[in-house]
Parts: sequence; C-alpha cells; structure tokens
Amino acid sequence: MKAIGYFRVTSDETGQGPPSSLGEQEEGFSRFCQKRGYEPVTSFVDVDSANKINTTQYQQMLSYIRKQGEGFLVVVKSLDYLNRDPQELTRCLLELNDIEAKVVSTDDEFTDPMAAAVAAWSTHREDGKRGEMVREGMRIKAIRGKGLGKPPFGYRIGADKDLEIVPEEAATVALIYRLYLQDNKGVRLITRYLNEQGITTRKGGRWSIVGIRDILRNRAYLGTYTRFGIRVPDSHPAIISKLNFNKVQERLNAAPRQGGYGPRSPLLLSGLVYCGYCGNKMIGVNRSQTWTRRRDGGKSKGKYRYYQCQSRTNQSVCQYHTRRAEELESTVVTTLKRLSNPQARGRLTKQYAPAVDYKTSEKPQLERRLKVMDGKLRRYLNQAAQGVVSLEELGTMGRELVRERRFLEQRLALIEAEERQEITHEQRQEYTFEALGEFRERWDIIGFSARRALLQYVIDRIVVYDDNVETLLRL
Repeated sequence: MKAIGYFRVTSDETGQGPPSSLGEQEEGFSRFCQKRGYEPVTSFVDVDSANKINTTQYQQMLSYIRKQGEGFLVVVKSLDYLNRDPQELTRCLLELNDIEAKVVSTDDEFTDPMAAAVAAWSTHREDGKRGEMVREGMRIKAIRGKGLGKPPFGYRIGADKDLEIVPEEAATVALIYRLYLQDNKGVRLITRYLNEQGITTRKGGRWSIVGIRDILRNRAYLGTYTRFGIRVPDSHPAIISKLNFNKVQERLNAAPRQGGYGPRSPLLLSGLVYCGYCGNKMIGVNRSQTWTRRRDGGKSKGKYRYYQCQSRTNQSVCQYHTRRAEELESTVVTTLKRLSNPQARGRLTKQYAPAVDYKTSEKPQLERRLKVMDGKLRRYLNQAAQGVVSLEELGTMGRELVRERRFLEQRLALIEAEERQEITHEQRQEYTFEALGEFRERWDIIGFSARRALLQYVIDRIVVYDDNVETLLRL
C-alpha cells in the first residue's frame, strides 16, 4: 500500500513543538515502510513557530490525496504530531477518513486513532474548568441586570453596563404596541405601516414580520432583564406598561396560525434565491394543508415546501411570487451538472461577468457559521467521551461536518485573498471551476449540509421569474 509521511517540526526553542527532529521522523518513516512492506511515495512537513500550530502542508497533503483519487496510509510519529489540539486532531482524522486515508503511527500502538483522539479530548475536558468559571461570571452579571451582548431595540448599554433607553427607538416600540392594541392592526399590517412611513430598524433597514413579533414578545420592555434563564425584574427603565404587555400576550396567544405555515426549516437553496421582480431574497416556507375529499367526505393532508418572495412575506410589498422547492432545486442542480462539464468552461468565461463585491456581508456570516460548526464538533466529542454516541456515529456525523466546513473555509480564504488583492479574476474563476468539478464527482455522496455549502461556494445568486430561472455563478 502507498504511504505518505507527515512530519512536524518547530522553528523556535520554546519546547512546545514536537521534540523529534525532521531527520529522526524521516528515518522512522522509512524504517516503518520497509518493515511493513509499504510504498513511500511522498512526504509533507509543517513547521510550527511561536507556539502556533501550522497546517499549510497538511492542507497540501489533503489536496494531493484528493487529486490522486486513491486511498493512502498517512504515517506520523504519533497522533499529536498530526495536531496537538484534541479537537483539531479529531477534525484531521475525520477529514482524512472522508478521503479514504488511514492514519498510522511509527511509535504509538493503537487500534483506532479516533478512539485515541476521543480519549485525549476527555482528558482535555477535565482541564477546561476555566471556561465554566467565565460563564459563571457572566451569570453573576446577568443576576445584577448588567447588559451582555446586543441590547434590545429601544435600549443601549450605558457606561455602567445598565440598559438605557434610546428615545427615538423607544418611540417606535411604543408605536408598535399602540398599533397592535389600540388600532387593532395585525403584525403584517404593522410591518407594512412602518415600512411605508419610512420608519427603519436600528441598522436603517426595513422591518420584517419576525422583527415586529419579537418586539411584541420581549419582556425587556417591562424593565425585566432576561439572560441564561435568569429573570431580573425592574433592572432598567420600562418602555411598556405591564397591563399593555399582558394584553398583547393574550392576543398573540389567542391568535390562530394563518395559512398553516410551519417553521422555516432550511431548504437546499436558502440564502441564494432572489425574486426577479423586486430583487429581494426568497425564503423557504413549509406549509401543511388539510381538505375534505369530494368523493367520500374523508380528510386529506398535504405538506408543501416552496420559496416565496421575502418582500411579500415579511414586508408586505411585491406580489405573490413563489416556486415549488422540489421543482426549483431540481432545475438548479440540472443546470449545474450541465455547467460542470469541462466543455462548458469557455462558454461560461464569456457568459458571466465578474462577480459583484459581496464579501462585506458574506465574510461575517461565514465566520459565524464556522464558529457554530466548532461548537457542534465539541458537542459530538463530548457525547463520544461520555459514551452517548459510538465512535462509528461520531465518524458519520463528523465527516458530514468537515465536508461542509471545507467549503466554508475555502470560500472565506478566497474572500480574504481578494481583500488583500492576492488573487486575480482568472484565479477566482479557476476556483469556481474546481468546485464545479467536485460538484460533478461528489454530489451524490455528500449530505444536505455539505451540499448547501458547496452550492453557496459556486453560486452567486439564483434569480427566479414566473417563467424563467437564472443561475449565476461566482465568476
């Protein structure tokens, strides 16, 4: 079997890096392959410095294995040479497993590297009490009613960390409650009224139904601070009286659900679909409907998933433009399969203009999603360490996670390279073509989350008209 040597050395004298020299690791790799009959094909060396773990050559190794399209043995001196951090080590193992590369060690005896990684994580958890102490400090601040994070609309965090009223925003909050109680307007009509009057959100944007409903539900306007499950009454000035707040809650709780809409679970093309008539995004909608059959008087139920213009749904503007989810997703996937054909490259280069500058809003979103994924991996590791999930289940869940993460990291790296002006338009096109090739080869074997991440990597936007769909690539 073919083997790859992965080595790690340090360029400083802190003593924090791997203790073995590069020569020792190379000699150990050679002896290991010769003894077991493996064929050494190449090696990669990462150099750590200033206590920082470097993964540049590790990423190059992943790319090499993917391009070769066959399984390899990745030989390391010990698992911590792959990565000293237990969470990052687990991610490395998941990434390598996903491309059918098996990790073996020249020194350590282990039957399953994933089991060894989980054991290392378990030890790491026992040493991680300081994070809980920090969270406890935040809970103490919450008990005192001190503002943490972004304050509710109508308030700001003052110098003493108490919530203070923002007069112009508080006036809008009071108006929303008055329109709901005294003028008997529903949430949708309040949304339309504010947008038509030019009354904007804190960031100067248009109001949505969700935003109005959140304000009507928020106990902060009673002067009550809520965080970490802790509720502190009279912690700051109230904007709404308790009587009016309670009346609003009674009406909201008594109001029937309109139209049978279910929760907006993510659809495959979420965030990519735009209305061709108003330019706003189209959101995913799940709807359940019950009807009486004419032939026998019995009841039938149906569930529908579709994309609907957000301007119509949340802001009460635009017309009723919708597209069935299955139909639109099938159309887009068919289009991408056609465009992923290498023969289409020349035509695409001429057809698509350079992509617009979308990085300002996309970069923070990508960074947030990567943090969320880090949290997911930690939860999976905790569950494995506690025996809640098996190593096999950890591998299944984790592989899907690292697949999605890879596309997100590639997209973020591309944006950052563009910001530093280190990449040309032609190079950016080449990245998109490579991702289209991956779409052609791996679409059928990756899961929902990874599919979404891949689509977001190659697609700039999908513009939907009543009789046409335009799929615009990031070129």
